[in-house]
Amino acid sequence: MIQTVTATRPGAAVAVTAIALGVDMFLYGSIVPLLPGLPAVHGSPFIAGALFAVYAVALLGATPFIGVWVDRSGPRAPMLAGLVGLAAATVLFAASIDVAGATGLTLLLLARAAQGIAAAASWTSGLALIAATHEPERRGRVMGLALSAVGAGILLGPAVSGLLSDAFGRHAPFLVIAVLAAADAVARIVLIKGTATLDVRTPYRVILRGPRIGLLVALTATGAAAIAFPEPVLPLHLDGLGLGTTGIGLAFAAAALGGSLAAPIAGLLTDRTGASRVAGIGAAVTAIGFLLSGRDSTVWSVTGLVVVGFGAQFVLAPTLVLIGALAEHTRPAAYGAAYAIYNLAYTGGLAVAPLAAGSTANALGVPTTTVVAAALAALVAVVMFTRRQKVGGTLAAEPPRVEA
Repeated sequence: MIQTVTATRPGAAVAVTAIALGVDMFLYGSIVPLLPGLPAVHGSPFIAGALFAVYAVALLGATPFIGVWVDRSGPRAPMLAGLVGLAAATVLFAASIDVAGATGLTLLLLARAAQGIAAAASWTSGLALIAATHEPERRGRVMGLALSAVGAGILLGPAVSGLLSDAFGRHAPFLVIAVLAAADAVARIVLIKGTATLDVRTPYRVILRGPRIGLLVALTATGAAAIAFPEPVLPLHLDGLGLGTTGIGLAFAAAALGGSLAAPIAGLLTDRTGASRVAGIGAAVTAIGFLLSGRDSTVWSVTGLVVVGFGAQFVLAPTLVLIGALAEHTRPAAYGAAYAIYNLAYTGGLAVAPLAAGSTANALGVPTTTVVAAALAALVAVVMFTRRQKVGGTLAAEPPRVEA
């Protein structure tokens, strides 16, 4: 790793990262309520799952290279390069909306891949930028502030997309996205300053031997999978129950709102009771949500979706504490590499869950698929509750150890 010293002001780092992540999640969620009506999807849960998985696979493939790039040259160049992927994704999405068959599907897949590459640049560079511009004692709070934009994007993307699509047609959401992308571009160009570098290298293998790396990767992937699992199948399920595009968008917005409300509660409980216990609570709540979401009732399905969103944040909350410790166990701190590993774990969950959901729904139907998801979430809850953990700086049941 080459440690970077950035001239970017701390407030600017938080602002530009919040805008970048919020726009990415807005675009990510905008496609959700449109899925049932896309000619290229043609009502197939597997194709819907593939669209979400391609985003994650592209992000997964690009992230290690972005992490090295950030640690070598600083966050400015990768953040600016991400604008190209964001622009390409927006144009390709808009072009694919009314195109059926292989051509339409190809455009959708390319759009998702471009968005995934852009997201790798935004997430890895942005979080590393915040870490490099804030002292450790302030970092958790400002990270939470920046990541609140993620919740806003997830909340507003499906809701705005559904409303605009019903009112003005399926191309309308992408005009809003274009405006947001332009604002994102201005923020990145104006607010991110250049960097100086110190030639101090820390390879990935050293980061991978860091404290509690196993728990960090497991919780991050599981939380991401819980969020991604409903996205390809529940829009089609809710459409079959008679909920229109606007209703589907609002349902997923409600789930995002539930997650936003859960995050600060989960963070507080993590400080008091430990990561494993909070994650266990989240997994148990998620299991209940999955059981409800597959029922043949609009009210229960939407309720279950909201409960899943709430529980997933309890699984993810401890990761912000764990990622800081991982980044700073080396000298100098390897922020780019640590957040690259975080992104790899997160996108691993995003990649596997939609494909698993779409394939299982194609074979067994949505109700059975949600029961399978509930069983897996319950298994995670059992593992977390039986795991011995460190709480509040004292040992809960065993001496602390480094996980690898």
